[in-house]
Amino acid sequence: MRFHRLILGFATLFLLASVQFGLSANEAFQIGFRVGASGIDTAYMYNARACARIYGVINAFDGAAVKVTAYSSPDGKFSRNRQLAALRAASAKDYVLSLNPSSEVNTVVVAEDWDGVKKYLQRSSLEWKDDALAILSSKEGDKKALLQDLWVGEAWEDLLKNCFPSLRRVVVSVESNASVASVEVSGLPEIVFRSGSSAIDRSYLNNRSGLEKLSNYAGAQCLYIYVKASPEGDEAANEKLSIRRAERIKAHLKATGYAGEVVTVYKGEDWEGLAGKVRESSDMPDKDAVLDILGNSSLSRNQRKKAIQALSYGHTWLRLMEEEMQELRKAVVSAENQ
Repeated sequence: MRFHRLILGFATLFLLASVQFGLSANEAFQIGFRVGASGIDTAYMYNARACARIYGVINAFDGAAVKVTAYSSPDGKFSRNRQLAALRAASAKDYVLSLNPSSEVNTVVVAEDWDGVKKYLQRSSLEWKDDALAILSSKEGDKKALLQDLWVGEAWEDLLKNCFPSLRRVVVSVESNASVASVEVSGLPEIVFRSGSSAIDRSYLNNRSGLEKLSNYAGAQCLYIYVKASPEGDEAANEKLSIRRAERIKAHLKATGYAGEVVTVYKGEDWEGLAGKVRESSDMPDKDAVLDILGNSSLSRNQRKKAIQALSYGHTWLRLMEEEMQELRKAVVSAENQ
């Protein structure tokens, strides 16, 4: 009961700050855990604000369905990691039910987050990066033991310090059918893509609404698809991925009977949009430092990335990729050249 009262105290404190930025369902919130811990600690990382946002959304959208996905980092024994992830899931579920006992809470347990390790390596410039990724991709051998031996233990030490802390987490996803039903249908059609994907996912964010808006352009003689990329990854790869996304939308338009011309316009990596998302965030770690870096016109693209990646041992960059960059991987369709 004590930790619930503590969390609710923080939630009450931060709720007004959250409201001014708007609360919406279909959001995901991340709660971090100290090594070996399974209880929610509001003094750790950005947990206080995350709990406040969960509190606000669950109270604003009564009857929302909640999904809790709990993770452990790969250090330690597998059986203990699986137990830790399950205990973290139980803590988050208990917290949600303490806010609204009628909530439908589904839990998923990921004993060892090797996908998180892979993502960390892919965006790094470490000398042993390719060797580590080869170990993770291979189906042979004990990958944990192989990583521990890689570069005489240097690789494992780096993972322990810079990667694993951000993997010890629970992601709480809140969905509300009422919110989806009331999505505003004004404005230009917009399709948002998952990280690294060019597939049009109707269940992702407000894509169903975006696809419905496309039908209003059936009689247009020419449509323009403006594609933007989020700043993670290689710049050239981002452009190619954005063009593939535009081609998917072209194929969708053709399949629905559109016979006019379609022009693709690549508008680059959306650093301005990222700065806007950071300014809007009420629980962004290192917010002022990130905005200072993004606002420094003397820094190159790679310098900006490295400067942000250096904050909080990479936790801040991982957070940006998972949340603030989410809506930047998109295409906007217009019947006029803008």
